[in-house]
Amino acid sequence: MSNTKLKPLYLMDIFREMTDEEHRLTVPELVEELQRRGVRSERKGIYRDIDALIEYGADIRKTGTGYYLAGREFTNSELRTISWALKSAGFISRRRTAQLMEKVAALGGQHMGKKLLRGGMAAPKSENDELLNAVDVLDKAIAARRQVTFTYDKARETTLRRTRVSPYGLMFVKGACYLACNIEGKEELSCLPVWPMRSVRSDMSPWRHYSEVSDYRGEFPLEEFAAKAIRNGLCEDAPY
Repeated sequence: MSNTKLKPLYLMDIFREMTDEEHRLTVPELVEELQRRGVRSERKGIYRDIDALIEYGADIRKTGTGYYLAGREFTNSELRTISWALKSAGFISRRRTAQLMEKVAALGGQHMGKKLLRGGMAAPKSENDELLNAVDVLDKAIAARRQVTFTYDKARETTLRRTRVSPYGLMFVKGACYLACNIEGKEELSCLPVWPMRSVRSDMSPWRHYSEVSDYRGEFPLEEFAAKAIRNGLCEDAPY
C-alpha cells in the first residue's frame, strides 16, 4: 500500500502533533509537511481529506490563518493534572516517570508537550520499578483468582521467608499502594503495603474466597474495606 493511500492518517498525525488553537497550519504548509513524511499530495486533495476527517469526527477547525485540531482526548488542564500526579508519585522511578511523561506529552501535541516536560520531579523518587512490577503481577493474579507469594522486606531483615496470600484487590491509600488479601493460615482479611514486597510471583493455586474469612459476599467491596482499614489504622505511610 502506498503512502498516498494513507494520506488522511498522516494528515491526522500532523494535526495532532503540530497544531492547536495558537498554532495553525495552512494548506501549503500541510502539503509541505506531508512531503517531508514521504507522502505526495496536492491542495485539492488536502481539502477532501480534511472534509473526510471532519465527517469522521475529528474536531478540525478553519480560521483565517489556517487549520488546527481543537478537540483532543484530554484537555490541557487534564494533561497538566496527569503530569503533576506522575511527577509527585514517589513509587515511580525517575526513569519510568520520564518515559510516562513523554507519552503524556505526546497526547497534547509538540507545543503543549514542551510545557509539560519542563521542570523537575515534584517528590523523591523510588530507586527502581519493583513496585510497579509487583502491581502488575498482583493485578493479573487478582483477575485470575490465583494465590501469590513474595518475600516481605518490611523490617529489612537479612533472612526473608516467602509469604503466601490470596489477593482480592489493590488500593491507593495515603499516597501508597496496598493489597487487600488473606494471608495463608489466618482467618481474617489483611491490608498489606505493596512497597516492601519483593520477588512477587503468582502460581496456579486458586485463591481462598474472601467469604470464608469475612462477611463479604458477591463482589469484593474494595472501597468499603479501604475505609475500614483507614479507620482501624491498618494502612501505614509509605517510606518515599
